[in-house]
Amino acid sequence: MLRYVKIPQVRHYRVEVSGWDRHQNFFVENCDLLWTEESGKVVTLHRTLSPEAILFVRLLDPEQADRAHPVVYLAKWIGEAPDRCHQFQLNALVPRTPENSAV
Repeated sequence: MLRYVKIPQVRHYRVEVSGWDRHQNFFVENCDLLWTEESGKVVTLHRTLSPEAILFVRLLDPEQADRAHPVVYLAKWIGEAPDRCHQFQLNALVPRTPENSAV
């Protein structure tokens, strides 16, 4: 019997991340976004963020102009990278609408 081994797929994207750091200073930083099934979407930034900071992430692929709009994420700190940068897991934020708002 043949067994199929699932090889983890890692997707790598060049992105622009913007938002407010833990000192409430607005920043824009280009970095890599790694996306795997196990860890989800992860970015590594040079600055620290407030707990549960909101980030705007935009793909930097010039060939796909329709994907140039930023997507809003909630950033969760997951650790420090070897180069003393900070790694954050990105979780998509769902906009509030009358249908999903608590009354």
